[in-house]
Amino acid sequence: MAIVEYRETHEVDFEQLAALMRTAGWNRGDDRARLAQQVAGARYVVSAWEGSRLVGFARAISDGATNAYVSTVAVLPQYRGRGIGREMMARLLAGKDGIQFVLHARPEVQAFYEKCGFSQATDMMSRKRKF
Repeated sequence: MAIVEYRETHEVDFEQLAALMRTAGWNRGDDRARLAQQVAGARYVVSAWEGSRLVGFARAISDGATNAYVSTVAVLPQYRGRGIGREMMARLLAGKDGIQFVLHARPEVQAFYEKCGFSQATDMMSRKRKF
């Protein structure tokens, strides 16, 4: 098993990121221009690499002062359970104790986010994407 390297940069291989997004059940990677905009618009980005292979990706949108929204956390299925998602989350949150982070989580991944320090919130609202 090779060592996983973490990078906190916006430089990502978009072909690999699109494939990673598809394994997470998101079709967001099909439009490369939109995918590039998602990465560019994120204040915080953490990616996990095994050699030249992208195995995990996380990003948060933020004003950098008080609020942040964790928008994407994905790990290739064969790399799950190795602490990669937890490490990416720790890196997203590190040194940002003055920022309130929020996210949306499907029921099957809520326990993961609880381990990362998140708790249920009842005061959130959303407007769904139309496409």
